[in-house]
Amino acid sequence: MAAWPRGWKISRGRTASLDEPLTTEALSVLDKSVEDLWREQPYLRTVVTFLARNVAQLGLHTYRLGEDGGRERVRADDHPLAKLLGRPNPQTTTFEFVQQIVGALALYDRALVWVVPDQDGQPGELRVIPERWIVDTEGSTPFAVGAYVLQPDSAVEDRITVPASDVIDLHGWCPEDLRRGSSPVAALKSVLAEQISAQTYRQQLWDNGGRVGAYLTRPATEKPWTNEGRKRFKAQWSAAYSGNGKKVGGTPVLEDGMELKRVGFSAKEEDYVEGSKLALTTVASVYHVNPTMLGLLDNANYSNVREFRRMLYGDTLGPIIAMIEARLNADLVARFADAEGCYVEFNVRQKLEGSEEQMTQYVAAVNAGILMPSEVREMMNRPFIAGSDRLRRPLNMTEIQEESGSGGEDEN
Repeated sequence: MAAWPRGWKISRGRTASLDEPLTTEALSVLDKSVEDLWREQPYLRTVVTFLARNVAQLGLHTYRLGEDGGRERVRADDHPLAKLLGRPNPQTTTFEFVQQIVGALALYDRALVWVVPDQDGQPGELRVIPERWIVDTEGSTPFAVGAYVLQPDSAVEDRITVPASDVIDLHGWCPEDLRRGSSPVAALKSVLAEQISAQTYRQQLWDNGGRVGAYLTRPATEKPWTNEGRKRFKAQWSAAYSGNGKKVGGTPVLEDGMELKRVGFSAKEEDYVEGSKLALTTVASVYHVNPTMLGLLDNANYSNVREFRRMLYGDTLGPIIAMIEARLNADLVARFADAEGCYVEFNVRQKLEGSEEQMTQYVAAVNAGILMPSEVREMMNRPFIAGSDRLRRPLNMTEIQEESGSGGEDEN
């Protein structure tokens, strides 16, 4: 096992396991922690993991601008920045690293990345700091944090202080504190509380309700049954219509005046389905995700699903991707001495490459003289080719020449 960086201490105290039963049942629903709500509530977990996984699957590439205006891909063997992003630390892959960042942003509106320097002072590891480890700050101003105090376990002596200069701070906007964000989960607690109450009620029905699917009625005006007749009818019914009886699934023939009535939980009458849809829609709305992308297919068809997928990497994931790219380029790339002209970018176009719409737009823009082939190659992450930096014009088109005179009309 790799040693923790810079004097990190590992506590021998017992830590809670995710497999242990939750102990928050006695607490108010609104007092539950963000971690407990994420573990317990399926819709919150669905939306958060949807965001994190869809951003993490995009390639995080390093590029260097060329003198001719083009750019080239920088590989792990060519620069330590690309190598670091390819393997942020010995225990984490790039996918897991980005997934941790997006998950923390979705749950807490803040993600802290610890840049651990190596022996030469260059960035050696990147580690996402769990929000619950942050117990205090030091040397802070109204606009910036001086240092973060971390406590992985319950032992106070295991606290360590990390200077803010070694931390990449990604956070949203909070109207009362510009140094941090505001968790979206707080806005969802009332909806999640309703879902928890509904889940508790349904669990009580399963635990305490009678297991009666149907019952038989017999008019009070009929001749009373004898004990022998009641036992005989019950035995015949059980043998024929319960268990592996020969007539299970068939139509029973009842005695005169008898009726068969069904009882049990009705999802429609309890509005369970509509309540579940409302909860999923509300959680998705807070995170700006179209519910159709999460499986709510009430009004879905091929056309609008295709448009929703296109919107996913623009309106939904675009701001998250832009935030991570901007922060990495501002606070990570600059830490390397020989990183001039380098920048980090998610390969979003990979999700759209090969689509008929994209290629049609590229061809039309080049043929109409709107884009040069070199610009299209740059958008597609292709290297520059000599002679491709010229605009094209169709041969069947000529430039409009302004004629002399008013409005260009014949004055005679």
